[in-house]
Amino acid sequence: DVAFIDHRGKTRYFTTIKAPIKPVGYSGTAVLNISNEVTRQKLAEMERNRAVEDILRRNKDLEQFSYITSHNLRAPVANILGIIEVLSMGNLEPEDDQYMRGELQNAVRRLDEVINDINQILHQHNGVDEKKEKITFSEIVADISQSIAKLINENQVTVLTEFMEVVGIKAVKSYVYSIFQNLIVNSIKYRQPLVPPIIEIKSTLKNGRVVITFKDNGMGINIPRYQEQIFGLYKRFHTHTEGKGMGLFMVKTQVGAIGGTISVESEVNCGTTFTIELDPEVEFS
Repeated sequence: DVAFIDHRGKTRYFTTIKAPIKPVGYSGTAVLNISNEVTRQKLAEMERNRAVEDILRRNKDLEQFSYITSHNLRAPVANILGIIEVLSMGNLEPEDDQYMRGELQNAVRRLDEVINDINQILHQHNGVDEKKEKITFSEIVADISQSIAKLINENQVTVLTEFMEVVGIKAVKSYVYSIFQNLIVNSIKYRQPLVPPIIEIKSTLKNGRVVITFKDNGMGINIPRYQEQIFGLYKRFHTHTEGKGMGLFMVKTQVGAIGGTISVESEVNCGTTFTIELDPEVEFS
């Protein structure tokens, strides 16, 4: 299929057949080109592919929830039950009693954090039907830069943008803001020591799709080792900074919620590039 943008800015798809012919009265060989518009079929195929991808994504989400239930919920609940059993026995020394009650508070706090994480994840899926609006990339980056100005200034961060080809998209603004913020902050958190961070954000059109790239010069990720875990829940690849491994999982969830895909290329000590691809319908001029 061949895609092109018509005079109204709409993406249209055609199938093309070319065959050599010899016109009457002409000694050479010409090429007969027959094109048939298949935009409607192509859009239907893309919709089916999105549905299949959504089913696969939901299956992965179920696996993540299974992990949460079997591990992250079970651990604090088991601790709480164990501590309550010890406390119910009585006859504890005052110091031991105080220690156990402190541990009980910690276990309840960890349980509350896991429940809050689950609520955040559920919110991403339940909020897909939120109002979509026109979002300008430059304004999103400006708002985020202002909100984290202290972090940017303290770490001498340079944010370079190029949004000439695609100025923005039509989507749920809170999702897009969160995606940009998570990826920008992530690049700053995992910067290389003594190297001022440079973050390049660019939007382009490629094969009829909107492509947004986030490139940095940070510490990078060992892709051969962590390829299958990068967007996993509670997965972390550097331990020198605070965090619990929710950021990239939420980014992928939000990208999926607005009908896109995300991939990553990285090399240790050579930076990371995240690439988001979205359907052309989300674009606006």
